Amino acid sequence: MVPAYDLLAPHYDAVTGNAASEAALVRDIIQRRHSRAVTLLDVACGTGAITALLADNYQVSGLDISSGMLAVARAKLPGQTPLFLADMARFELNTRFDAIICAYQSVNHLLGFPAWESFFGCVYDHLHEDGVFVFDIATVGYLRMMTGIPRIVQQFGDNYLVIRVSMTDELVFRWHIEVFELQPDGKYRLLTQTLTMRSFPLDQVRAALRRVFAEIEVLGGHGGPADEDSADRVWFACRKRDRPGPLADRVMEGSIDSAW
Repeated sequence: MVPAYDLLAPHYDAVTGNAASEAALVRDIIQRRHSRAVTLLDVACGTGAITALLADNYQVSGLDISSGMLAVARAKLPGQTPLFLADMARFELNTRFDAIICAYQSVNHLLGFPAWESFFGCVYDHLHEDGVFVFDIATVGYLRMMTGIPRIVQQFGDNYLVIRVSMTDELVFRWHIEVFELQPDGKYRLLTQTLTMRSFPLDQVRAALRRVFAEIEVLGGHGGPADEDSADRVWFACRKRDRPGPLADRVMEGSIDSAW
């Protein structure tokens, strides 16, 4: 995954949609649950598109596994913004935050559920008491649906993006990505990468979160109530409780491998 996102970093913002609407949704979810939040960590921050838009409201920090993405983010953010090169499933920053977010379905790049649990444990460790955790996931149904589309073609500027999605027997979804990048001589350079994603039933995700967090709420893609049977993606909003549950204890005591 690291080489993939390093390669795609220059074009990432152009093909990921409206970061302003995502940032507004995240800000609204946080404000309604922790209006006094000051510090915020954006996990899997990528190019910092959302991080930068939240920088007027919070003291932001970013974390990503791709140095190429962080280089793009650095150019957008205030000079003293802390940026951490780390794996979202196993990070230790020796600081805590009022809010931690993870957008653009980034958790779906963790291919084993133990890695999801490890991520939840890391978030717990890095939140202040009453801190809020906000993240979204692509649902199993959405990823299955994407495999039925022969290909997606998107033009951005003079360049083109082509995506095909396939599924393995292990319910791992492979996103085959081609970027046709226009060169000064009028010819196109082809960049190709394959990214992998996986999702899990919402009940399984909710049960894991309940072992660590309180006041767990499942929201639809636009922040309203979720139709869990048909949603393409859902948001989770969680509050840190006073004492870690069995999951957090297990994550703190052992190591859990992640797959990117």
